[in-house]
Amino acid sequence: MVRQRTLVSLLLVLALAGCSIQETLIVELEDLVVAEVHVEIGGALLGGNRVMAFLHRTLGTSVPGARVVITRGGTSSVELQEADQNACYRDRNKRTRGTCYVASQEVADEFHPGEQLELTIELSHGRTLRSATTIPGEFRLTGIEDGSRCLLPVDTPLTVQWSSSSDTWAYIGETLIVGLESSLSGTVASANEADSLWLLGLSLSASDTTIVFPTEFGIFQRFDLDAGIAAQLQKGLTPGTQASVTVTAANRNYVNWARGGNFNPSGRVSIPSVTGDGTGVFGASVTRTFEMVVNPDSSGAAYELPACPTS
Repeated sequence: MVRQRTLVSLLLVLALAGCSIQETLIVELEDLVVAEVHVEIGGALLGGNRVMAFLHRTLGTSVPGARVVITRGGTSSVELQEADQNACYRDRNKRTRGTCYVASQEVADEFHPGEQLELTIELSHGRTLRSATTIPGEFRLTGIEDGSRCLLPVDTPLTVQWSSSSDTWAYIGETLIVGLESSLSGTVASANEADSLWLLGLSLSASDTTIVFPTEFGIFQRFDLDAGIAAQLQKGLTPGTQASVTVTAANRNYVNWARGGNFNPSGRVSIPSVTGDGTGVFGASVTRTFEMVVNPDSSGAAYELPACPTS
């Protein structure tokens, strides 16, 4: 009898609880096409320009069979060709599924700083995406030839300067330092991938055309670095190390969309520059590059290179 009462009480509780459940509105996500299209004018160390479009959907599917056309200066047009998606994965998360479209290297190298571009993407069922952008203007590193190498003294910062680039909203500096960890540990600096350190620097102003190497690189990574490495970066490089440096002028569309790690110049939400039957970005950038090396200690052979302009 007690068991029956217990069962009846339990059923009453469940019934009352069921009456108090509120209605939940389930919103169906819209499956939009996202077009990430970039024209990158590369520095001498980057192997030329890149013109590519990565098309994907908000629900994570690819977009094959699209016609992606970029018109230069309102006259000549370039149609990008569908390619293996790995060709677009260099700067993005490989877990994102999509379809890659690229221009051949020969065609990509015809793009130049300062050009005005228009984008048309024709999808199935008559849907279309459009945008326009301007490639940042030409700029040069001060005292350093694009693609050159120079010799940097031990524990010596280098102020990297460059001329202003038109239609630029931000300058992005990047460096890849090789051999620093080995050098600090007292062993011979190595050139393997495990002993490399990538750092990001940023000038969020079109008028800010200087950055100090390596002091002002890695502003978003300082708290993740080993204490010894972080302290050394405030002084310069150690014997036997080497570093490549890139300075990229990025236009408004590029900056408003860019998001990666702690680098979110567009704020909490990316600002699109592609309109029509979808969304996305049509960005452009110009990059200049150089390399520097530090002579090893007496146990290694010295480099015969021009000195970096440290003064």
